[in-house]
Amino acid sequence: MKLDAHVHTNYSGMTTIWPLSLIMRESYNTTERVYALAKARGMDLVAITDHDTIAGALTLAHLPDVIVGCEVSASFPGQPVDVHLGVLDITERQFRQIDLLRGDVLELVQYLRDEAIFTTINHVASQVNGRLTPTHIAALLPWVDAFEVINGSRLGRQNRTAQALAASASKRSIGGSDSHTGRGIGRTWTEVPGASDRAEFMAGLRAGRAVAGGRQGSYFTMASDMLRFAGRFYEERTLDAVRSPLEWQRHLFLACSVIGLPLLTLPLIGAMVHFVEEARFNQSLLIDLVERPAIALAAPLPEVA
Repeated sequence: MKLDAHVHTNYSGMTTIWPLSLIMRESYNTTERVYALAKARGMDLVAITDHDTIAGALTLAHLPDVIVGCEVSASFPGQPVDVHLGVLDITERQFRQIDLLRGDVLELVQYLRDEAIFTTINHVASQVNGRLTPTHIAALLPWVDAFEVINGSRLGRQNRTAQALAASASKRSIGGSDSHTGRGIGRTWTEVPGASDRAEFMAGLRAGRAVAGGRQGSYFTMASDMLRFAGRFYEERTLDAVRSPLEWQRHLFLACSVIGLPLLTLPLIGAMVHFVEEARFNQSLLIDLVERPAIALAAPLPEVA
């Protein structure tokens, strides 16, 4: 059975990139569209893993082939560093406690272990986490089950870093598209051979029988997603104006957005700059990991734990 273990919908809220956070969503995918695309592209199971909410996943939770998940933004107290943890197959009760604890990641991961919730460190070699260091990774290793070793939105070299960490720490491996548009859904996946239903799939994950596969990211996939975001943004604003023809503010906003169309070149430039910085961060993390032998990552370090 196959599952794209990392997908976002419009329930993920507004983007965290300022000033786009004032007007643009993190994703324009509906849960129904994610489900339809994932199934059409060969996924036997479907997971919804929005940022810090399971509201979207719950709209499909009645389906036997849907896994309720979440990408949890958890903080190291007193430090400008968050880690993105992927959790799968959780209940509403568990999510409420997760949401309460995510301000202190070390308290959170202990709770996740106590509840036997399958937990992954997502895109470990990406700056979107807030520049994780070997010290932060070491503090988490005793508590997490897996690394996301193929992220469909990250560079191949970043995924190779995650693969090396998973191998050196004897952690399980999963794959997911991390798709915020429709482009990547179901193009990157986690497969558990021999599983025939959701329960057997989760059991296979925990037993280490999962294999990650599929596509990785690049500048071109990021640029494509940027253009898709823009298209969905303009579609939403146009529909708002049509639905509320007497609200002049909506028409004014749409007109200003149309005037600003030439600014679409800026996100494309930004995508290139983003991946240059991502490659630099990955290289820096690798150097830090070499300086601190990988075997030492098997135990929490006193300055963080």
